[in-house]
Amino acid sequence: MFVLPAFALLAGIVTILSPCILPVLPLVLSGSVGGGKSRPWGIITGFILSFTAFTLTLSAITRALGIPPDALRYIAAGIVLSFGLVMVIPVFKDKFAALATRMASGAGSRMTGEKKGFWGGLLLGFSLGLVWTPCVGPIMASVISLALSGGTDTGSVAITLSYAVGTAIPLLLVMNGGRALLVKFSFLSKNAGRIQKIFGVLMIASAIALATGLDRKFQSWVLDLLPSYGAGLTSIENNSLVLDALDKKSAALVSSADPLTLGSGQWINSSPLTLQNLKGKVVLVDFWTYSCINCLRTLPYLRAWHDKYGSAGLVIVGIHSPEFAFERSEQNVRKAIKDLSVTWPVAMDNDFGIWNAYSNRYWPAHYLYGRDGTLESTHFGEGSYDETEALIQKLLGVTGKPVSETVRDSAPMAAERSPETYLGYGRGERFSSPEDTIRDGNGRYSLPPGGLGQNRWAFEGSWNIGSESSASSEGSASPEGSASPQGSALYFGFTAAKVHLVINPLPGSKAEAFVTVDGAPVDGGDVRNGVLTLDSDRLYTLYDGEKPKSGIIKIQFRGRAEVYAFTFG
Repeated sequence: MFVLPAFALLAGIVTILSPCILPVLPLVLSGSVGGGKSRPWGIITGFILSFTAFTLTLSAITRALGIPPDALRYIAAGIVLSFGLVMVIPVFKDKFAALATRMASGAGSRMTGEKKGFWGGLLLGFSLGLVWTPCVGPIMASVISLALSGGTDTGSVAITLSYAVGTAIPLLLVMNGGRALLVKFSFLSKNAGRIQKIFGVLMIASAIALATGLDRKFQSWVLDLLPSYGAGLTSIENNSLVLDALDKKSAALVSSADPLTLGSGQWINSSPLTLQNLKGKVVLVDFWTYSCINCLRTLPYLRAWHDKYGSAGLVIVGIHSPEFAFERSEQNVRKAIKDLSVTWPVAMDNDFGIWNAYSNRYWPAHYLYGRDGTLESTHFGEGSYDETEALIQKLLGVTGKPVSETVRDSAPMAAERSPETYLGYGRGERFSSPEDTIRDGNGRYSLPPGGLGQNRWAFEGSWNIGSESSASSEGSASPEGSASPQGSALYFGFTAAKVHLVINPLPGSKAEAFVTVDGAPVDGGDVRNGVLTLDSDRLYTLYDGEKPKSGIIKIQFRGRAEVYAFTFG
């Protein structure tokens, strides 16, 4: 009963370290200047109340008023803009003070400066709660998803309140710490007015960003720049105790809910859809993520079904539930959807609300509904394309040859192949490394003295090994295979016809790699004459053979890049 609120409190506390709060940081820091000692207390009180209330009731409020959810963001942006103008323009500051005085007089009371500071902070905190969009972990993601479906209960209230209080604790410390600096250092206190105007300008910029959606783009950019950092902050919640409690809570509250309403992310190629509104259609819900090779192998069949049966009443709904942090970026997902010719509706399920509603555990996973909204079948993983198509035809009342007769599998699986392998210490069980491996820090590595065994991997050179991925250092590579001693290389002893690797080229360096198998430059897949150009965060094909072979693949990096997982075909 107390597990989720307790972990929500801890998750709220560490949220202050999240890069996703940077767009609203000026609002927080503004509590350090002006308004008296009570202003920070007003800000966190308003934040706790508004965040809790609107997290749990936003869906109901917007439905009742008939307004889009983003309308409340505009209101919050307007409040922030007003406070920014008051802090920057003296005449506005004077008028605001006069208005506050008249309001106090009209209420028959004498409002002190401290009280004015508290009530002004309360309004600012109220707006902060409306636009607070941190990188939430599974606990708050589950609560938000349930709230969107109207499935809240007293437990959800306790969890949300605990998260808000946990978040408020470091916010209060930051604001009071800023005030202490102003008191301690005379230079700062003498220039408090100028500092207040600087924060006012920053608040105006924040308001513009909130109103135009630039804050969301900034968050995506930060996640691109620091993917492992943003994902690592939610690891406190990723334990069996929390996940089991979430499964029980979700199972109890979403049994009668429309699962497509439980996501809170953007929809691409469509406005938000619900199974209720899709009744009368045959609906195929496809869970996928764009760097998953198993998902990519299903796309030719999904495209063929979409083209062949769309006019007959088939609707494919893609649910993009990210496996890696960089797959949370809306910009990355939109680019992948365009590159992969995915034209059907796709919901970004970054908070795993829809994933949890289905209690799904696989990429890909298919859930097929009939015209009356009844779930007719489920299928996990690849394959069974003819069986799935036969059921689609039956539900639509049509006939025809299966698309498998004309669809060319873009990457057929070999019967003999190495297993999927993750390249962080969290799941790197086949890592051939010394005992003194440095976690979350730079270290130098070399191949094991006895060589690299089958299905084993190793680093050479300088690497930063994280839980989810590992990052190479700056290095050099050439088509002749020569490399700087400071370069970073990755080796894998594989058996497969095809070798794929998820790579994220880090900003600020032109990344490429030189790829060899048993010392010979590779030419095939995404590699040309041994050179792999890293143009985006995605799955790269490093070796593309006709039949399985065993060998040692070496990827020598130039520039900085993160490596996530090997998959094999």
